[in-house]
Amino acid sequence: MDKPIQVNSDITVLPSHLPLPIPGHGYVGINAFVLKSQQPVLVDTGMGIEADEYMSALESIIDPSEIQWIWITHDDADHIGNLEAVLARAPKAKIITNIIGVARMETSWHINLDMVHLVNPGETLDVGDRILHAVRPPLFDSPATMGLYDPKSDAFFSSDCFGAFVPEPVPNAQDVASDALLEGFGMFNKGNHPWVHLADEKKLGSVLNEVKEMNPQTILSAHLAPATGMLDQFLKTMAQLPSADPFVGPNQVEIEQIMAQVNAGQVPTVEA
Repeated sequence: MDKPIQVNSDITVLPSHLPLPIPGHGYVGINAFVLKSQQPVLVDTGMGIEADEYMSALESIIDPSEIQWIWITHDDADHIGNLEAVLARAPKAKIITNIIGVARMETSWHINLDMVHLVNPGETLDVGDRILHAVRPPLFDSPATMGLYDPKSDAFFSSDCFGAFVPEPVPNAQDVASDALLEGFGMFNKGNHPWVHLADEKKLGSVLNEVKEMNPQTILSAHLAPATGMLDQFLKTMAQLPSADPFVGPNQVEIEQIMAQVNAGQVPTVEA
């Protein structure tokens, strides 16, 4: 786990990242979020391999027993890795997901429906001092994906969408050089959402316009540090993805080279 990041008075990021960079591309962040609304909301629960660190970071921000909602943006392992541990400490909390999310999580552990509050994209959730809007992000890698927009803080929690490969972990997206950020942004969103190359550009553009009209000041992706005032740049890059060259990851030879460097105590330098 990395040091928690205070976005504003209401929102704190619980940041981490994959321990090794993707050769030729960079690091991938893994973020969860605490929203201190009147009824506190935890957005995603991090990686299970960091259970102790995650719970310590969470407890440094909020007493887990105060959490009333756990919004699961989708059921991938880096989003539900510590869900059971959090639920054990948050007896009042309800899991926010949709029926597809319930069905998919049920394959890993049994979920009583009385633990769940179902919300579908386009619907809202009243958390006391604000109304949260469930939004399906423009790009997603799970049919259960459901981000959320908080009008009070003007922040869009976008799940995997708007993620990026970065040269090194940073506390804010603005800390990455613009060219490197947009290149890593394009690569990540092609790699994580490969179906984008099959998408009709006009239909994708229509969905991107919906986000533009929402116009969140801050993008809170699960896979990029908080990004403020960067929406137009991101949407322009995303609109170009259908016709861009597909993402190609490292092959076996490159992985063996990078592991040899790591085992020798070196910083990986393999180019994909």
